[in-house]
This record gives sequence, structure tokens and C-alpha cells, in this order.
Amino acid sequence: MIGLPVNIPPVALGMNCAPTIDVLADVLTDVLTIDTHLEVPIDDGVSDSVLWAAVEPKTPNFEQKILTYERILQEVPESFLAWSHMSYFLACSGRYEEALEAYVRTIYIRGDAPRIWYNHGAVLEQLGYYNEAVESYKCALVVSPYYFKAMYAKSKNLYRLARYQEALESYEQALTLNSDAYELWYGRGKVLTKLKRLDEAIESFEKALRLSPHVAKVWASLGQALMYQRKDEAAIKQFDKAIKLAPEQALQWTYKGFLLKRLCRYEEALPCFDQALYIDPSSSNSWHHRGLTLMSLRRYREAHDSFESALKFQAYDHKSWLSLGWALEKMGEYARAIEAYNKSLSIEPDQSFAFYHQARCYAALKNVNSAVEYLRRAIALHPETYKQRAMNDPLLHSVQNQALLPAPALPLQAKTAS
Repeated sequence: MIGLPVNIPPVALGMNCAPTIDVLADVLTDVLTIDTHLEVPIDDGVSDSVLWAAVEPKTPNFEQKILTYERILQEVPESFLAWSHMSYFLACSGRYEEALEAYVRTIYIRGDAPRIWYNHGAVLEQLGYYNEAVESYKCALVVSPYYFKAMYAKSKNLYRLARYQEALESYEQALTLNSDAYELWYGRGKVLTKLKRLDEAIESFEKALRLSPHVAKVWASLGQALMYQRKDEAAIKQFDKAIKLAPEQALQWTYKGFLLKRLCRYEEALPCFDQALYIDPSSSNSWHHRGLTLMSLRRYREAHDSFESALKFQAYDHKSWLSLGWALEKMGEYARAIEAYNKSLSIEPDQSFAFYHQARCYAALKNVNSAVEYLRRAIALHPETYKQRAMNDPLLHSVQNQALLPAPALPLQAKTAS
């Protein structure tokens, strides 16, 4: 490929860069919209009526086109049209690092083309440079303030970066240009959910669904917002609609199972987790909640196996280690339970539940001193809960009074003779 300068100076925006006649003008009429993230660089117009449709991103002739533009750039190295199309086809063929370099060169030649800034941002996004992508979309909007696609892309990436207030402002600005795009109402709803403005989020999702009622992810997001409001029955109905539209989405089955579990409808919850795991056997979250459901059904061996499966896929999940310890304790395997609780505490210290149940395990093993020590730790973190619980626990009733006494002071070391 054509070599690029190592250091490209920043491009001044708003510069008066009049279009020039290019030797490629006659050979570019066959350019089609290929990549859903990229704008065809044939002119500087802006498509702002609807969001782009998904189109297959690769066609067999891309490599030939790239070779053609490389040959042309040997003859006309400063051709804006050649560089813009070279960049475009490199990106369409998945050669994003090279495309990024080519877009830098394109912008260096001419910095007032909003489509180029937009495509530059899309390539940065593909490479995971989300902050830089936002800045590139902003540059596109400086040149063309009503560039709808750039505004939408900027909003999505601000959300991805957890810059939620900025994302909300960006979505609302985009809605002033096109209030009939369900994606904008959906994106706005997700931002409002993160900002814990749940009533507004629900309104936004409902608006998106009025515009496009057959999009599973919107129903699922509406269900999620209702779940956060603890409107569990209503949330389940939304997840049912999402599942009907996209039954292959494991996460929707997991959410439904979680809600049924929270409603103590364990026999209904279990098949939801099973279906989620049939779709995605590597989902540690689904294995974990399946295990908790089985614990509630007192099927401790199966719960134990579920927690072990969860840990295969997420070995540093302190909650799954904690739950594994609980299952082992219920099975009477106290020494192994203590090991699991220790693993959980090594990841997340100061868990009163883990300390309390370690105390129970030590008491069951007749290790009174350790039982007292761990019960003391649990009571120190949550005194009202664990004082009363220990008093009513047959295993710990006999050690509870010792745990409430101050810890014995360490003996002072004798002074050595001088």
C-alpha cells in the first residue's frame, strides 16, 4: 500500500476547500453502500432521513478495487477521491488498521468532508477507540451540524463510554432531527435507565415500540426497566414478548428466570435457565441463578454442579464461590464449604454471610475457637442481623455468648535483657 507520513498535522475545520476535478470522477459511479457503519464517499451529501439498513459488508471485488486505487495513487498521490475510496474499501474488507491510516491521509488532504470524518469515526469504533470515535463524529458535526447519522453514532458511543448525561443530550438533539427513528427512542431509554430515571426510560421504550413493535431488544429493555422498579409481573410480560420475537437470545430467558425466581416461582424459573444454557452454555450468570433456584428447591447436589459450572466460565466470581460454599454446607461437606467461603473472601473481603456460615461449618466440625472467631467477624459487620440469627441457630447458640465478648488481648512479649 502507499506509504503514509508518520506525523499528520491536525486539520483545521471549516477551511475553505473548494471541490477540485479529480481523475477518478468517471470511475466511481459504481460505488454502493456496503458496510452498515460506513458512508459511501462519492459526494459530501448527508443521508438523514432514516437509519441505515444492514447490508452484507464484504463483496469479492474489494481487493481488486484496492489494487486499482493503489495504482492510481502512484500516479496522483494527493487525490482526495482516490484516498477516500481506498479508505472506504479497506474498511469494508475488514482491514481497519490500514483504513485508519488511509482516512488520516484523506483528512490531511481535505478536512471539510463530513462523510470522511464519519467513516473515520466508524473505523475507530471498529478498533475499539471509542473516545476518539466520538471526537471524529463531533468533527463531522462541526462541518455538517444536521448530520443525523453522525449524531446517532456519537450518542451510541457516549453511552458505551458511560458518559450518560452527554449521551442523553446527544440523543435528544438527534430526536429534534428525526423523531420517528425508534433507535433514538430506544437509545434514549437505555441512557435514562442508567441514570435511574426509570419512569422516563419506560416512556421512551414505549415510544420506540409504538414506532416499531417487532424489535425484541426494545421489549427486553422495557422489561429490564420494569424489573428495576420491582414490577416483576409486568416485566415478565415484556420478556415474554421479547422471547416470542427472538427466542434464540439467551439473556432474555435468563432475565425471565431471574424474575420468576424472585417471585418464588422456582419450578417455572428452572426451565428458563435451562433454555438460556441450551442457547449459551458458557453463561456463568445463567449457571449461577440456576444454582440458586435449585437451592430454593433443596436440590443441593444439582445446585452444587451448577455453581461449579458457573466457576468454570468465571473463576473470580465471589458470589458463585459463596453459593458453592452454601451448597456444600447444606450437603454436610463442611471442610470443602470452608474452602469455598475462603475463596469468595479472597476475592471480596468482609462478607458477613460468608463469615457467619464459616462459623456454622466450624461449629459442625467441633472447632469452637474458629467458630467463635468467624461469628465475631459476622457480628462486627452486621450486629443486629447476626446476633439474633446466632441466638436462634442450634449450631451457634452455644458459642454466641463467647462471640459477643471482646477478643482476648495478645500477651505482651517479655523484654529481653540488655
